[in-house]
Amino acid sequence: MLALYLSLIDNEQDKNLFEQLYEQHRHTMLLVANRILHDQMLAEDCVHDAFLKILDHLDKILDPKSHKTRSFIVLIVRNIAIDCYRKQKKMAETSIHDLEWLLVDEGSNPAVNAENQETDEEVREIFARLHPSYAEILALSIGYDCNDKEIADILGISAGNARLRLHRARKQFASHMITGEVSFEQD
Repeated sequence: MLALYLSLIDNEQDKNLFEQLYEQHRHTMLLVANRILHDQMLAEDCVHDAFLKILDHLDKILDPKSHKTRSFIVLIVRNIAIDCYRKQKKMAETSIHDLEWLLVDEGSNPAVNAENQETDEEVREIFARLHPSYAEILALSIGYDCNDKEIADILGISAGNARLRLHRARKQFASHMITGEVSFEQD
């Protein structure tokens, strides 16, 4: 990977500086990103993005071994990792409106459409009253046909926790369908 970065630099002095930065700080950068993201692959992507950003700001770095340089590099990778974390979290959050396509009736019978519309409203109301983590996991399971492992990856939880939340979400949803009440269990 170092060769790729060095190919982007014209000046020999900057190449030497960047090589020193890479060797000195890459492990620290990976550690910082991984602590934020808890995902090795995403952390590696963030470190790559950070090195590309560092290339743009090589003129600000005088000594690759100084604490000031280390702080600068850690700040860059930390901000990139936080942005990545926010994007991942935003992608994982599914609003109830994203599920509306599940509730669209393609039939042409007005009586059936009226009955389905009433059911759709009940389902929307139940989703709105569910604990957000349960609505989210049901949306992933039903709306996007994700399995336990995929749900776990998206939400950043274990597969066992995903199964447990999905079980509780289904139980809560069914309970509300039968009794009209929602009880909130905590994970």
